Amino acid sequence: MNHVVIGDATLFHGDCMDYMCNLPDNVFDLAIVDPQYGINAPSMSMGQNKNRSDGWAREDSTAVRIKKGRLNSGGGKLKNRVLNTSNIDWDDAVPDDDYFIELMRVSKNQIIWGGNYFDLGPTRCVLCWDKKQPWENFSQWEMAWTSFDQPAALFSYSNTGGGNSETKTHPTQKPIALYSWILSRFAKTGDRILDTHGGSMSSVVACLQLGFEVTCCERDSGYFETACERIEQAVAQGQLFEPERAKQIQESLV
Repeated sequence: MNHVVIGDATLFHGDCMDYMCNLPDNVFDLAIVDPQYGINAPSMSMGQNKNRSDGWAREDSTAVRIKKGRLNSGGGKLKNRVLNTSNIDWDDAVPDDDYFIELMRVSKNQIIWGGNYFDLGPTRCVLCWDKKQPWENFSQWEMAWTSFDQPAALFSYSNTGGGNSETKTHPTQKPIALYSWILSRFAKTGDRILDTHGGSMSSVVACLQLGFEVTCCERDSGYFETACERIEQAVAQGQLFEPERAKQIQESLV
């Protein structure tokens, strides 16, 4: 696998399974991951379908329905959303059991976005990201499953241009502030962080800002190159914090 090193971040271009299979157990302290949810997978609904005997009809995926405008009636600014204009062929299925087995083998603790899509078992500590979403046709919040035995927690932060100034480069991009909040609550000084599905790599920017060593994988070459440029730009613009400032930020976010 090709890789790029930027500060304390090691960024791999390739499939995370190829990377994890060669790692020893518990090499990472915390995995914060955002796997594909299958938004480009065909959905199923009850109905008459001559090609199926079980009464279920195959429909367009959520992503295709959005692009067709069935969730975007009226168009306007919504037609230019990254989800509508990006290639989302990579999100055609959820990860299989082998992915979660490897993830939990190589990391001591895990925070998994989209936990409601996967069979991960019960947990006391779920995270809710309130996206302050103004459009009812889109998810108002997202859930993360965690391996921690702590109270459930809520983080409110806009995912729209009005309240979040970050330029979107990926259809499932999450804000840096969200990852900063997670790290401040669940990571300790010196922890090694893993992200298996980098996307826009907001997680990497947050790790570097707060002084954590991070390893990230992204298999799409276009997203990988764009994310590397984003991280290099953050470094060049002095967006990374000195250790004392990073500590103050962590304490203020807890």
